[in-house]
Amino acid sequence: MKELMEHAEGINRLMARYGVKFGIYKNGEFHEQLFPFDAIPRVISHEDFKKLEKGLTQRVDALNLFLRDIYGEKRS
Repeated sequence: MKELMEHAEGINRLMARYGVKFGIYKNGEFHEQLFPFDAIPRVISHEDFKKLEKGLTQRVDALNLFLRDIYGEKRS
């Protein structure tokens, strides 16, 4: 377990070094924080995952459409 935690600390240091961050708005103010990394995976039930999967798929599809619109073929 100690080795696993040390590995997680090293990953967190690298993420801080390379700016792996995200921002949130709280009380009208923008706050930036490091993307969280946890070396111990969380177990999600099949039922919970099915709910999450629908939302994640929707978000990935929306992001891909946005990126295609911004960086895709330019037409007049």
